[in-house]
Amino acid sequence: MPLTALGLLLGAQSAWAMGDDHPRRGLAIGGECDSCDFSDKNLAGAIFIGANFDESDFSDSELGGTTIVESRFTDTDFSDTNLSHAHLSGVTFLRTDMTGADFSDARIERVNFSDASLEHTNFSDTQMVFATFIGSTLEGAVFANATLSQANFFRSRINDTNFRSASLHGANFAGVTGEGTSFLDADLRGASFENAVLDEVNFTGTNLNGVNFTAAVITNITGLSKETIRGACGDDSTQLDGGFDLPECGDRTGPISDESFRMGWRINRSGDAGTTIRFETEGGTVIERRTSADGAMDNVRETVNVDAMREASTNALRDIARAEREINRVQSNRPEAQRARAEAMAEVEQARAELARQGAVETQRQSRVRIEVRSDEDHHIWVVPPPRDSHRVPPPPPEPQHH
Repeated sequence: MPLTALGLLLGAQSAWAMGDDHPRRGLAIGGECDSCDFSDKNLAGAIFIGANFDESDFSDSELGGTTIVESRFTDTDFSDTNLSHAHLSGVTFLRTDMTGADFSDARIERVNFSDASLEHTNFSDTQMVFATFIGSTLEGAVFANATLSQANFFRSRINDTNFRSASLHGANFAGVTGEGTSFLDADLRGASFENAVLDEVNFTGTNLNGVNFTAAVITNITGLSKETIRGACGDDSTQLDGGFDLPECGDRTGPISDESFRMGWRINRSGDAGTTIRFETEGGTVIERRTSADGAMDNVRETVNVDAMREASTNALRDIARAEREINRVQSNRPEAQRARAEAMAEVEQARAELARQGAVETQRQSRVRIEVRSDEDHHIWVVPPPRDSHRVPPPPPEPQHH
């Protein structure tokens, strides 16, 4: 199907459709498009709503400040595309090529980058919530100073990836592979590196409290010490360069490293924060359950307005209570309403019966009216129609009178 253009918010026709590489801002796009070419175009400030692109090309395009909502891009080329300061929500980039793309200062919520090529992609200073990078290639990607809440890097490749000063609370690095990865001054509290295989990793100044290193093999580590590793956990199969002995992480289930197994999961215990059970499929679905509602807010308290959420919840409960009262009021008045309806229907039936009776009387009266037809000055003809309920022969007309 061709792309459906929802129209320019400025009321003008799309300039690129007429050959201009620099259209006006405000273009809103939705619908489906296969093999569409938007390469080297200026779409800055455009709005994508419910768009579905397949095998399309946005390479070298200007998409700075765009808003992309509930859209899907499959096998699409975004290489060297500028998406800085963009706002993405509910977007899927499946098997897309984003080599050299720029997402700096973008806001990213519920975005799926699974199986994407993200070599040398710039995510500096981005704000991410529930971003998914399952199976993605992140070689040379930069996440410096980015905030990633509950990010999922399951089985991604992170060669020379830079997470310097990034906030990675609860991030999932289970099954990742790579070398030359830097977590310099990063915050990895509550993250998981189960079954990770990494080499030449920089943990200098990294907060590793509550990190799960179960079955991880990490060699040639920089910046790791007994002090910095305190609070992390692992098991007998954990291999961290330096011979660090870590306490058991507690209950652990599932052979995440088994290639035939299509789901990975982990169970974390972190003191007062309660127990977190996290299920992650390779398709990008994430399901989490925490035993403590207060603990569930710990990792996202810095990025979520808790007071606003509580106010919204209170307002919702108030609306529900108001609706329940209205339902009860309607139900309590139902018998009275039914009686009123019955009385009204009885009055209608009485009116119908009265109209029928009056109609019958009028019909009977009209059937007995004599109709006088004047044929000339000397003759009168009298016609008496018989009544409908009678078959009697009418009386003969009077004899003509001669003057």
